[in-house]
Amino acid sequence: MIVPLAISLVTLAFHAAATAALLAIARAPGWQRVRPVVLLAASAGLYSLTNVFGAMYTSVQSGIAIATTLNLSLAALHATFWLWYTFSDENGGWASIPRWVRRLAIANVSVAVVLSLTGNVVSSGAFDRVVVPLFNLDYAQPRMTVMATVSAMFILATLLTSFMEFVRRARRRVPGAFAISLGFAFFMACSIAEGLVAIGALQFIYLAEVGYLVLITPVSAKLIRRFIADARRLTLLTERLSDEVECAVRERDSARDALANQARMAALGRIAAGVGHEVNNPLQYLVFSLEELREESEPWRSATTDTAFANAFEATDRIRRVVEGLRAYASNTRDHFRPLDVRDVVRSALRVAAPQMHGEPDVRPTYGPVPRVLGDEGKLVQAVTNAVLNSAHVLRTRGGGSERATIHIATRTTPNGDAEIEVTDNGPGFPPELLPRLGEPFVTTRVADGGSGLGVFVIRGVVDAHGGTLELRNASAASGGAELRIRLPAAPPDYGTTGVASISTSAPASIKADPSTAVMAG
Repeated sequence: MIVPLAISLVTLAFHAAATAALLAIARAPGWQRVRPVVLLAASAGLYSLTNVFGAMYTSVQSGIAIATTLNLSLAALHATFWLWYTFSDENGGWASIPRWVRRLAIANVSVAVVLSLTGNVVSSGAFDRVVVPLFNLDYAQPRMTVMATVSAMFILATLLTSFMEFVRRARRRVPGAFAISLGFAFFMACSIAEGLVAIGALQFIYLAEVGYLVLITPVSAKLIRRFIADARRLTLLTERLSDEVECAVRERDSARDALANQARMAALGRIAAGVGHEVNNPLQYLVFSLEELREESEPWRSATTDTAFANAFEATDRIRRVVEGLRAYASNTRDHFRPLDVRDVVRSALRVAAPQMHGEPDVRPTYGPVPRVLGDEGKLVQAVTNAVLNSAHVLRTRGGGSERATIHIATRTTPNGDAEIEVTDNGPGFPPELLPRLGEPFVTTRVADGGSGLGVFVIRGVVDAHGGTLELRNASAASGGAELRIRLPAAPPDYGTTGVASISTSAPASIKADPSTAVMAG
């Protein structure tokens, strides 16, 4: 009995390992479907365990009879668990099985258990001699009763029901059904052979547990592969969720910083309005007094006093320009808004800026299609002019590298339908340490050449008053330079046509100055 015992021990070890692995998987959320498979592996393992007991006590006829009796009930349970696995839903619920299948399963187990409990599985004292020369076996096999034989046939019919269902699924190309169908075919052959051995019609060893092993293997492999795939998907989802949380945190921090910056700029605007009002009146008295003093000192004025007066008037003019910048920020209202084409705003700004640039740097406009916006044309021209002059001053004082100093100004429509004005240059860009503070009053990158620090401040005030956004950043490391983007929302349909109009993208032939609209840049 060495060969049957070895087969039983190997299959017992496999089913024990499969039961433990599947039981762990079945405890995972959403894996209730594995529970019937756990019972399949466990019942197959118990069947192998009784065969181990029978192989060890072949000389004791009562031991073989007990093993045969237990195996009938275990085979019925195993067939019932196959019905459960085959016909249950994705949740593996017993109630999801069709009623006729449940009745078949209950009848199958009930008959086998009753026969086992009443001792009507084997005939008392009736044994058949089994000789298998191939394995050098010679042992006594208890003879099964007629009722036990009928019960065994009933078990095979139950298994055949599951087998035919998997064959139908294999024809529909359900994943995994074909492999299970092949395993079932082998298992059915082994079960029939074991039944023939049990009734004495075949001289061979028991093969049902080998069939269990072959059948459980593709089912377990399918479930384990699915579990591994789900674990990988869970890992990917976890990583994606982590990235989304990180992105949400960044967006939250960005929104918080934007709100804080907005509140700070609003406070600065109120301060600017107060400072502009308080400084402007005494400044007028100061200028008037200086002019009167210069006239009264005409008879005795010298070169030294002329220089002093010139410096004083230059200082008061600088104060005046600072006050104008503060007042320009504080006076941004929507009282004079009307539909505008930002391309016209850019053309006007380039005409205003031309006299102060003296042909340097090279300005290259590109007029892309844009929607109309609601705005104050004068304020928007002032904002764009400040942006262009700031770039021109930086390029003139610091140079644009080996290339010709160039300013690109372009209009376009953003993906969300806003109008955008972009001013870029090939200069050194913004100092990284000042970039977060640009837009605050008196923060300037042109300290050495007398920048007031109000140019970007005024631009931001104008853009905020128009409900737009201002973005300042350095260009890529390869191209260098600074970028300034003004985005303005499209005008509502109530104000007229807001559709995108086409226009030539070529630059104007010449830029003429309009001194009456000159503004201050910081």
